[in-house]
Amino acid sequence: MRDQGRLVEWFDDKGYGFIQPNDTNKERVFLHIKDFARPGPRPIVGCALEYIVLLDGQGRFRAQQVTYLKASQTGVKPKTKATPPQKHSVMQLACMAYFVVLTVLVIAGLLSGLVLLLICLMNAASYWFYAQDKEAAQLGGRRVSEQTLHILAFLGGWPAAWLAQQKLRHKTQKQPFRKVYFCTIALNLLLILWLISPLNSLPI
Repeated sequence: MRDQGRLVEWFDDKGYGFIQPNDTNKERVFLHIKDFARPGPRPIVGCALEYIVLLDGQGRFRAQQVTYLKASQTGVKPKTKATPPQKHSVMQLACMAYFVVLTVLVIAGLLSGLVLLLICLMNAASYWFYAQDKEAAQLGGRRVSEQTLHILAFLGGWPAAWLAQQKLRHKTQKQPFRKVYFCTIALNLLLILWLISPLNSLPI
């Protein structure tokens, strides 16, 4: 099945760039000049393209058999009215509630402030590692292991991991990864419950 999108980044001297699919829930697609179905003018940012998406050896979504589209061929319909503001998603509310509950537990003396500090550090590290992995995926560099991302999420960095997935358009379509990610959230919540329970013999 062929997909459509627009070229949002192009490095003409290197002959490659990135396509943003019309479906904004999809990740950007890598495009090389040799992936066009037939010779034509050099691509420019903003041009509409149709292509087939494949997963290359570096784990990137890559466009193949790319062709230019005329305005009449694009699948994007013009907006007829303003889009109403979006409400907070369930995950946004869950992330906010997570930190509110942790703060309340610390104030109540049920959880050490060091644990909250550690979780904040895990969130900062989680977003940074997602950004590094996204850049590596685009440029063909060394990837961050999925195990590292999951460990950070388990240690409390899952809110920043979710934010990175949405903002960076990264790891949003890889179903095995997403399933494990949601498992790390459940395990982290169980860890917090254990820390505040009488079963915890640690001095934290």
